[in-house]
Amino acid sequence: MYKPWPEMILDAPFQVLPGKPFSVYLLVKDADLYPVVIHSLKLRLQDSQGNVVEQEHTLNVSCETNLFHQSFSLSREGLRGDIRLWGWITAENARGKAVRFLCHNFPGLEKRPLEIRLLEHALPHPQGWFAGEMHCHSEFSSDPVEFGAPLRLMQETANSVGLDFVLCTDHSYDFNYRRDRFLEFTNADVNFAEYQKQAYALNSERPDFPTLVPGEEVSCGNSRGENVHLLVFGHEKFLPGLGDGGRRGFNNHPDLSLTEVLNRLNGVPTFAAHPKAKIGWLERKIFRRGEWREEDVVSPSLRGLQFWNGNLGADYRDGKAFWIQQLLQGRKILPIAANDAHGDFNQNIGVKLPLISLYQARSHVFGKVRTMVPSPTKSIADLRTAFLGESCVCTDGPFVNLTFENSRVKVEASSSGDFGSLQSVVIYGGKTGAQEEVLCKEWRFNEATMGLDETLPAPVFDYIRVEAVTRNGNRALSSALFIS
Repeated sequence: MYKPWPEMILDAPFQVLPGKPFSVYLLVKDADLYPVVIHSLKLRLQDSQGNVVEQEHTLNVSCETNLFHQSFSLSREGLRGDIRLWGWITAENARGKAVRFLCHNFPGLEKRPLEIRLLEHALPHPQGWFAGEMHCHSEFSSDPVEFGAPLRLMQETANSVGLDFVLCTDHSYDFNYRRDRFLEFTNADVNFAEYQKQAYALNSERPDFPTLVPGEEVSCGNSRGENVHLLVFGHEKFLPGLGDGGRRGFNNHPDLSLTEVLNRLNGVPTFAAHPKAKIGWLERKIFRRGEWREEDVVSPSLRGLQFWNGNLGADYRDGKAFWIQQLLQGRKILPIAANDAHGDFNQNIGVKLPLISLYQARSHVFGKVRTMVPSPTKSIADLRTAFLGESCVCTDGPFVNLTFENSRVKVEASSSGDFGSLQSVVIYGGKTGAQEEVLCKEWRFNEATMGLDETLPAPVFDYIRVEAVTRNGNRALSSALFIS
């Protein structure tokens, strides 16, 4: 797998809203070790109707920093709908060897174009609701197997795809190491403070852009002393967690237990990251990784379970069932949707077998699934308060919600032409101590229906929740509405 070249990647937002910037990014990682000159970039964009736009940029840019990036503005003119973008990069290393490649220079991977959807409508979300990426990684997550994106690019991409805020959740075990030399120790508190400083500076510089919330993905110990990951929503001081970082050999015990971490946080929302993700035998033995269990989620300080982790696979199915189990025990815990993206604005590339092979997919793309909360503003303080509440919506497109007033329940659902008309809206109810939920009410639509707004008598349940699915396969689900 080793090659004496930096990683060179072309990336772009997976979707772009009307009126938002349409750009493609060139990123070069580790050019401080392997300097290169990027001579040119040739772009070819084609939409589903066959319309083609081409651009060519003569650059001759010397890259000698650890993480170089440059943005290139694109025009929507003459293009609509689903776009395929091919980008050919020509580069030369310090020995005078020149290469030309499509989109990236990772070995052993099929060369694919980027895929971008140019949306034609605003997102179908009501005023007063704010959408965010709840699990993602910036360049402050840098280790032997992965690295994230510059905070500036994350904020710009969030703006293009339609987010209002970004919870950055860089690994606790990476703050102890230099970003440019991930095996060399550094002062974690200083590194974390620099991370906060950069995020706050970008928020001040561009107040109309999505809010960056500098949080953390803390490795901590579950009830069995195994490493699990906890997402923290913007806290003041660094929380140590080197247990499963892979840089202490077999000294893989958690630094802090989950209880100890929660006790250090006062009024800061936290969420269980991918609580039912499948963990292989090697991960369990080498990194002492485990999963979240019943006894780990009893604290009211834990506000949510991030079981929707970019895709609808087994971890979603099992995680959602785990969430419903908690609701049926009377726990007012939120569902959280996020992507665990390390940069990965258009596709995710990662290690399949260490030192042997890589993989590429579109299952953990930045901003593709998001969590929405009602809030007065998108300030960190207001968002923090919102996540301490009991209302949120998880979605990859449509919107759905329940409210309770005067012994009646209001049901709202909406979609747009970009995500397809509504196919179904279903309300489920649960009683404390029951083994499973009950289907309370279901709407199925034969005609093109973009919205639902109905009021019903309150069902005789301790809580109700609602899900919506569109004809394009997009979906949304609400938090549980407990009826007291």
